[in-house]
This record gives sequence, C-alpha cells and structure tokens, in this order.
Amino acid sequence: MDAITATIDDRTEAYRERLFELLSQPSVSTTGEGMDVAADLVVDVLEGSGLDAERIETERYPVVYAERGPGSEGRAGDGERGDGGDDAPTILFYGHYDVQPPGDVDAWESPAFEPTVRDGSIYARGAGDNKGQFSAHAFAVDALLAADAFPDVTVKLLIEGGEESGSDGLREYLEGQPAGLSDVDLVYVADGPRHAVAGEGGVRSGVPTLMYGNRGVLSVQVDLRTANTDLHSGNFGGPVPGATNRLVEILASMRADDGDGIAVDGFHDGTAITDADRELVARIPDDSEAIREELDVDRFVTEDPYYERLLTRPSMTVNGLSGGYQGEGMKTVLPARASAKLDFRLVPNQDPDAVFEAVAAHLREREPRVEVSKHGTFPPMKTPVDTPMAEPVLDALETVWDEGPVELPVLGGSLPAAYFRDVEALADVPVLVVPYANHDQGNHSPNEHLDVDCFENGIRTSARVIRSLGDRK
Repeated sequence: MDAITATIDDRTEAYRERLFELLSQPSVSTTGEGMDVAADLVVDVLEGSGLDAERIETERYPVVYAERGPGSEGRAGDGERGDGGDDAPTILFYGHYDVQPPGDVDAWESPAFEPTVRDGSIYARGAGDNKGQFSAHAFAVDALLAADAFPDVTVKLLIEGGEESGSDGLREYLEGQPAGLSDVDLVYVADGPRHAVAGEGGVRSGVPTLMYGNRGVLSVQVDLRTANTDLHSGNFGGPVPGATNRLVEILASMRADDGDGIAVDGFHDGTAITDADRELVARIPDDSEAIREELDVDRFVTEDPYYERLLTRPSMTVNGLSGGYQGEGMKTVLPARASAKLDFRLVPNQDPDAVFEAVAAHLREREPRVEVSKHGTFPPMKTPVDTPMAEPVLDALETVWDEGPVELPVLGGSLPAAYFRDVEALADVPVLVVPYANHDQGNHSPNEHLDVDCFENGIRTSARVIRSLGDRK
C-alpha cells in the first residue's frame, strides 16, 4: 500500500478542496434548500474521482448512483462487473448528501456553509454527517486509479438526498429492485462518529470502530385535548382534568416499575439479541464512569452495564413536552391541550410499525381522547458478527489507524441501512457500519466538525478495504 499511501498524501489538498465544494453547497432536505444543485455537484465530484455517475430522480430528492469496474469505466446503473469477470467482488458504499439545518446561526463560530479549518478540524454543516465520510470512498477510488493500483473489484456508490428526513427517495429507488445492485457482496456504510473510550486521565477519544448493524427508531407525537378551552385552576382544577397532568400520567404508564423498562404489551415482540452479540458487548471497554463525569450526570438510570443497556435493549425518550403557560411568572391555568414528542430506539428484529400500533393502543386504552401520530421510522438492521466480510475491514482499520478496532453489535443511533434488505438480491448480503468521523463531531449541532486526520484516514481505509477485497478473490 506504500504507493497508494503516497498518492493519497500527494492528492490530499485536492481532496480537501473537492470536499469544501460539497460543504459550501447547502443541501437541507427538511426545507429543500440547495438540494437540486447539490445532487448535480455530487455527480460532478464522483465523476471527477473516476467513477461513472448518474442522477436518478425520485418522488422526493434524487439519489446518485456511481460505479467503477475493474479495468473499465462501465456504465452507471447497468450492474455489469467490467473486465473483472463474474467472480470479481463488488462493494457498495452508501452515504447521503443532505444535511441538517444549521440551527442557531449565532452559535456557529464560522458560518455553517463556509468550511473552515481550525485546530486540525474542518468546521461546516455536513463535514462529518455525511459529506466528509461518503466523499472518502470516491477519493479512495481516485487514489487507486492514480496509483495504477485499482484491483479486480467493482466499486459502487449510492448517495441519497433524504437521510435526514426519512429516506423516502432511497426507499423508492430500492423498492424498484435496481439491477445495478444485483451483484453486491458487501454494503459498507461510513456514517456516525467513531466509538470513544476513556484513556489516561479518563479523557475519552475515538478509536477505530466496526458495527454490525444499527438500532431502529420510531418517532411519535402524542396530542391530548381535555376541554374546549384553558380554564381557571381554582374554579375548575380537581374535578376537571388538565391536559398536562393527564398527558404526563399516560406517558408514565408506559414505564416499567423499575423506571427503565417499557411496559407496553407487544412492544418487545421480535427482539433478537444473540449470545454472540452479548459476548461482543461484554468486550467493549467499560468507560461508563468517564461518560458520567463528562456529561455531569449524577447517576445512571440502571445499574446494568452501560453498553449492555445501550445496545441490547430498546429505549423510550420523551424528546419534548408542551402545554399550558410558558411565559414569565405564574398563570394559574388548567391547560386544555398538551403534546409530547417521543422516540423509541429499537433493537433487532423489532418492527417499527408493530411497535407503533402497540404504543398507540396502550395510550388510547388509558385515554380515549389522545391522538397518536407516527412521524418517522428506521427499522433496526443486523448482520451476523461472524460474517467473513468483517475480516478485511478489521484489517484495514487496524493498519490505517494503527490501533485495534472496537466491535459493536449495533450502532446506538439509527440509519436507513435496513432498507437495503428490501432488495431481493441484498437480503442476505452483509451490511457493515464503519464510521470515520471523530467521536465529538457534533453532527446535528452548531460547529459540526470533522478532524482532518479522520478525513484522510477515511480515504486510506476505504482504499485498503477495496484492495483487500481484491486480494480475497
């Protein structure tokens, strides 16, 4: 890999400039800002890296498909393997070009869409989530070609434009059973932050990370009206129900007596955590005390091991509550309306739709006037931890980052990776999550940033994985 490493080093500045083009272009899928131009820019960047790319329209936002076959440019979308023959392995890299809204512009030290390097990090919205990570795959292809070291492997990229708002376009594309994905042997997802472990002095830092799936998510809104108007709490409080009181009561009814579990009939149906998954979790370094101190948390909700609780069991979070008087001082009002936003993080193989029905039934049984609506879902996804495809990835991570990787059964967050299972040809294909971003990237927050060394090592990792797949032929 010396020639490839040297090539990447020589071309790093050019790769950074291309990344800055992507980061300078707004692409906010929740509002639509810049999305059309961004899709074309992604095509340009991928084609500039030696891939044959095309923009594919969907009812939502375009997806961008690109490929490079061994020894030939191929044709985007045709599913052919080029000169490598039918036995050449195929890797599909997934990413997304849409980003979260910047949020409070005053909270950014530099404008969100004006990429800036400070203290060894690239600051911009989308730097880590996900433009800096998906572009690493394209630049790896560029480096392999420039070094005349492209192996007998077909490399494909699928970059969507709606991950931050439900992945509707990706789902539409995949439900069409695209022929271009019929030959894929490995789906590779570089998204999210690397796992962090506590080092000397209890300071947590990122380490090379391989995850075999992701938790799912179900987002729900709960609305309750108990009267036709707000009332005086002195004249009506007591016999007349207040919406805020009642909402808190029915939400609390979903909690188990221990304050941690979820007491909803049918909620846990389908959960499947294997002994191999539990063994993997048990090997994760226990840095829970460092996490507690870093976050200034007085205690955890459970005495169970931190990562066992995080990664092997589902959770319920009340993301927001609203109702009643929110101004300064006091107002003795009996609120007529109240709302809550919740998310449920799900483990394999829970069905988000079935969980929603169970939650809605639970709440309606206790309060017939409650309205429960689904805001979005990502299903959980899991690849067996003994997949042979993990070997070249683990080797690449340890070689490039010069540190042994940590393996997690699932990512604590959620990704649309499970939708690849909707493609018949990918039903049993391994899907591996290999984040390149620093653990403190601040994705979705002001001052999102990607460490420069993470960006460069991401390129090196993708290049080595591609080469290793060729060696395994």
